[in-house]
Amino acid sequence: MAQPLSPLHAAGPRMLDATGREVVLRGYNVGGWLLQESYMLGTDTLNSQWRIRQGLLRTMPEAEMEKFYQQFRQNFITEADINFLARQGFNCVRLPLHYDLFLTPAQRHARTEVTRDPNNPRKLDTYVRQLSTWYQKNQLFDESEKLEGFRFIDDVVKWCAANRMYVVLDLHAAPGGQGTDRNINDNFRPLDLWKRRDAKGRLIYQDLTVRLWQKLAARYRREAGIAMYDFLNEPHNLNPANGLSADNQELNTLYSRLIDAVRAQDDQHLLLLEGNGYGNEYTNLTPDKLAVSNKSNLAYNAHRYWCSNDPKASDPNPNQINLLHNLVAFRERWQVPVWVGETGENS
Repeated sequence: MAQPLSPLHAAGPRMLDATGREVVLRGYNVGGWLLQESYMLGTDTLNSQWRIRQGLLRTMPEAEMEKFYQQFRQNFITEADINFLARQGFNCVRLPLHYDLFLTPAQRHARTEVTRDPNNPRKLDTYVRQLSTWYQKNQLFDESEKLEGFRFIDDVVKWCAANRMYVVLDLHAAPGGQGTDRNINDNFRPLDLWKRRDAKGRLIYQDLTVRLWQKLAARYRREAGIAMYDFLNEPHNLNPANGLSADNQELNTLYSRLIDAVRAQDDQHLLLLEGNGYGNEYTNLTPDKLAVSNKSNLAYNAHRYWCSNDPKASDPNPNQINLLHNLVAFRERWQVPVWVGETGENS
């Protein structure tokens, strides 16, 4: 039996276990499993999971489609795959999650109704009203034993623990969508996470995101095998051209809410922040700018695509950290760990 994993914490720019030993997370993203990205599947013309589902609905009833997806998710990644990754030398799995995995079947059906006719604003308005009602009545992300998302996390944590591998929980497709790229967000409207208000004037998708992380923290706060919570994958195109601020204020506000919400659950996990510009730009997101009292165990992220590998290459913006020179300088300036959460064939 594998020895239990030790919880990780930040000590300046390093991640340490409980014994003070530095741990460098060499991770693998199990993409395409719990969120289908058209880029990975080679179906770029469909550009989102909901469009793939829309196509399936033209050929089969919704119940059959849901049965297909259940079988797909049960077989795409299994314990044997995690064992294989361990043999290749990886010590970490990043688990990309779609928020709809934490909906009940009836709630997911309501989202599927939008999929059938996404250009009909009444369909989306109806879904938002339903979300608002469920939120108000505390009927979201409950009954964790019955929801697929929690079951998959439990399985992956168990499989990884048997191999002394950590898990990073990654909210890859957040409620409303954190940007404009449907491959990543699976959203119906661009940037709705930042813009959509319900009838009460609430930024309802942000409220849902906070509620989801509260539930995750309450369930996993003592789980040492989870290395970090990756709050929000690759926010992007938050800018004045899209009706948002020029200084990441929207991100600052949401991250501050999320940090406080998780810490209120007595959860001390590492919290991974991703900047604007697909997870790389941190203007107004440095530790001194966050409106939280507890700034311990924060980590920052870089996603390195389409950029130079020359360690001397730099960007004039010190808060743009996908280049190695800037990444190291940012890490040392703010004394925080920086983790490259994604990189790819075009880097």
